[in-house]
Formats: sequence, structure tokens, C-alpha cells
Amino acid sequence: MVAKSLLNKAPPIEYAKVEDLQLDVANPRLPESLTAEGKPTQTALAKHIAMTTAIEDLMQAIGQNGFFPGEPLIVVPTNKSTGPRFTVVEGNRRLTALRLLANPDFIDEPSHRMREIAGTAAFKPDEIPVISCATRDEVLPYLGFRHIVGVKQWEPLAKARYMAQLLELFTGKDDKPIDRYAAVARLIGSRRDHIRRNLDALALYRLIKHRDFFNIDDLGESSIHFSILSTALADDAIARFVGVRSEGDSAADDRSTNPIFDQSALKEDRVEELTRWLFKRDDDGKTRVGESRNLRQLAMVVDTQSALEAFRNGATLSYSYRLTTGADEDLLALLYEAQEILSRAATFVANARFSDEALGTSKQVRAQAKLIWDTLLSKQQKDDDDD
Repeated sequence: MVAKSLLNKAPPIEYAKVEDLQLDVANPRLPESLTAEGKPTQTALAKHIAMTTAIEDLMQAIGQNGFFPGEPLIVVPTNKSTGPRFTVVEGNRRLTALRLLANPDFIDEPSHRMREIAGTAAFKPDEIPVISCATRDEVLPYLGFRHIVGVKQWEPLAKARYMAQLLELFTGKDDKPIDRYAAVARLIGSRRDHIRRNLDALALYRLIKHRDFFNIDDLGESSIHFSILSTALADDAIARFVGVRSEGDSAADDRSTNPIFDQSALKEDRVEELTRWLFKRDDDGKTRVGESRNLRQLAMVVDTQSALEAFRNGATLSYSYRLTTGADEDLLALLYEAQEILSRAATFVANARFSDEALGTSKQVRAQAKLIWDTLLSKQQKDDDDD
């Protein structure tokens, strides 16, 4: 843990010229495809931010009202003798808006609205309030408090990348993984299991990206739903299926079996299966799993060999799920629910008026109850004969 942090005591606000500020290449919100090969130019960074956020609305707000002094940018020195003096660690979108207000042609092919806003702006600040920190280490815990558990939360993939940065900067490489997760959790006011689950999902994501998203149509860095991956890994059965050990596993604290440190721990063929089930869409735009609430059913399926084989061979998730013990639990829960509802209906029937609709519905209820009774009785007789 660093000795100083913005969470403890922020340095005083000072003012810096916009021309002395540069965008942050290490911003967790940037796609890895933009930063994979060398450092992207400031123009490339600004264009990505402009094209993926509501930058025109921010430009208009600043252009009409000026820069709000209550939210200074947070910067660190570039330590360069020439060029920009500071890197903006917090406030890259605002810096992009300021640059485009000053000159929309800072990016290639600015929109007509960008030019219009810049041309009619009443304010084009060239000097803005900043908080200057000596190192990035002082800023990162504050970013976590603000964007992970705070009110201005990042998208799930950006959060996971940020957690990975904290793990790298603030924890010892020789420490046990479980201790490293706990240290990151303390830094940002989160839970250890939440940190681990996101970093495990990040390891899965990086493998998927390395394999070019398994050539699934329309799946990429900007379209994949990272939160579905992390939600899936929250279930121990799905985590085990792809090679992620649960925290209760005695080997889970071994770096060699931990995917965030060693991706060879992952079962690549099963990661591909899971990716296709979650994200590959059919001609109707549907995936094999469907809604995220169906992940519970998928967990039961991958944990039951007969059900898994059926699902792999093309059976629907609902059919495959019926081959698991989860269907037994669901049936019992539904029967209890039906029993409670029918008991309540029985208290009304004596005083309720006769209607053909009520009679017809009760007939259907009786038929369905008889079907369930006959089916269970048949299963019981079959079990008795097998014994």
C-alpha cells in the first residue's frame, strides 16, 4: 500500500493549460485492441472517446456554461522535458471535449454537430482546475472508490481491467493469490470474492480475445457482455467446467491453477463451448442459453454428464435441464407453491358465485393435478420394480 492516496487527503487544486495535458494510454476504459501494439496517438485516443461516449452533449454543456470547477481533472506529471506536462488519469472524456471545442479537427472526420457546437460555443476554456499527484499510485485507489463502488461506475470490463492494474501495482507477486485479492478489495472498499470473480472473468475474456472471439459473428471487444462472463463464473459448477477453481478448493490458492496468473489452467475447449453457448446467436438472434437468469440451469447441466451430452448434441437448455436433479427441486418448489395457492382458493369457493369460467379452470387444474399424480405414481412403481 502506498503511503499517500487521494482517499486520505487530496492535494490543493491548481490550474493547468489544456495544451499541457495529454490523454491516458493506461485508461482501463480503452479497448485492448487500441493499445495492443505500441502507444496510440492522442488523436486516436480522442477519436475513440468521442465515438464511444456522448461527447457532443459534454461539449455543449461546457460550451454553454464553462468548465465546472467543482470537478477538477486529476493528473500526474509526464516527466518529459518537452510536450505535455501532465497525463490526465481522471477526466479523459472532459479533456477530449475541451480539445474538440478548441478544434474539432483534432480528430479525423468530426461530426457536423461537433463543428456546430464548437462554432457557437460561448466558452472554450484553455485553462482548467486540476489536482496534481506525484504518481499514478496515489490516484488509483480513488478511482476504484469512484468508479467501482461509487456513483460514476465504469462498464464491467473496464472495472476488471482496473482491478488487474491494482493487483499488479499494490500487491506482492510472491504473495498468495487470496491475499492479493483481499488487498485489492481493501483498496477500493469491495469484497475479496468479487475481486477474484472479476479477475477470473478477465482471464477468460483475454483467452477468448486471444482466440479472436472464436470467430463468432459480431462478437468483439465492444460487443461482448463481460458481466455475463463474471455472472457465469459466480456459479461454482460453471467455473469448474472451464477450469476455474472455487475459493473453497484447497488448490485454489495455487498460482499454477489460478487463471489470472496462469491461463493454461483454463480448459480452452470448454471456454470455447461456453462462449458459443453464451454469445453465438442463431438466425432468430437467440443464444443457446438465452437470458442470464438461465445460467442456473446451465450450471446444473454442465454438472450432470447425461444432461451435458444432450445439450452438446443439440438439445435445448430446458430439455437438458430436465435431466438434472435441479428439475426435481423445481418440481417440489412448484408443487408447494401450487398447494399454497389452492389452499387459499379453497377458502373462497364456498362464498364465491358460480361461473362457467371458474368451473372450466378448476377442471383444468384437476386434470393437471391428476397428470402429475399419475406420473409420479408410475415412477414410484417403476422404482419399486427395479428394487
